[in-house]
Amino acid sequence: SGPGSRSMAFTLSEIMVDEYSTNPTQAFTFYNINQGRFQPPHVHMVDPLPHDTPKPPGYTRFVCISDTHSRTDAIQMPYGDVFIHAGDFTELGLPSEVKKFNDWLGTLPYDIKIVIAGNHELTFDQEFMADLIKQDFYYFPSASKLKPENYENVQSLLTNCIYLQDSEVTVRGFRIYGSPWWVTLPVFYPSFSLPPLFFFLSCSSTSPVSSGVLCCCLCVGFLDWVPKKMQRVGCMELLNTVQRRVQPKLHVFGHIHEGYGMMTDGTTTFVNASACTVNFQPMNPPIVFDLPNPTRTT
Repeated sequence: SGPGSRSMAFTLSEIMVDEYSTNPTQAFTFYNINQGRFQPPHVHMVDPLPHDTPKPPGYTRFVCISDTHSRTDAIQMPYGDVFIHAGDFTELGLPSEVKKFNDWLGTLPYDIKIVIAGNHELTFDQEFMADLIKQDFYYFPSASKLKPENYENVQSLLTNCIYLQDSEVTVRGFRIYGSPWWVTLPVFYPSFSLPPLFFFLSCSSTSPVSSGVLCCCLCVGFLDWVPKKMQRVGCMELLNTVQRRVQPKLHVFGHIHEGYGMMTDGTTTFVNASACTVNFQPMNPPIVFDLPNPTRTT
């Protein structure tokens, strides 16, 4: 079964689909020329907060990281309240890698730790693994040799965090939604991959996190440029959903190591928290971000 069969209860006519959905590079060019959508004053880069900056009273400090790829040993972790890892914490999702990552999570002092899977966590995508084992992919010999009983409950190895997969949790009054799906443009690693339209349907259309935090894949135009391929690889449907409907305060993602940094459109701060560089060296420090605590309504 193809990606479109993943329990989609929608038809094309029921949603608005951007005409540039299948070509994010073209989408970026078109909307920039015609609307200036990706340049000041609409968007601008943001300097990451120095780790020793005092946290203001009445704020929660989020510590964001992604794409550590089993290379956490040398990473210096800053003070904060809520830790978010936005995927790709292993190379292949091998149970031994997941256990090592979970052990590292256990050493972190944060009150709340939230993790989503990425496209490198092959074993977290059961359908992908079933296909992998059938086809005996030569790309991932160590993963394709795994027996199903060794990985079918791989999520249960993450005992030191809250794992989100197309789900949300409310912590300290913040609604945090996490999803591992990402668009297949281009396919670097094929797990958790969907064409842009199906990503939009399966993930972002069910993520009402206004005044909250979104953890998933990239939006077009926000830290999604791959210089080597001269391509944008973000999702146009996700961008439209984030900007026009969901409008989270914070959108945390990774995948594109070259895109590390922060941008804002005035409503949402987009954080590419990739720890690893394009050469898979864990050189990029975690990004901290302070959000005012939500006011409680009775």
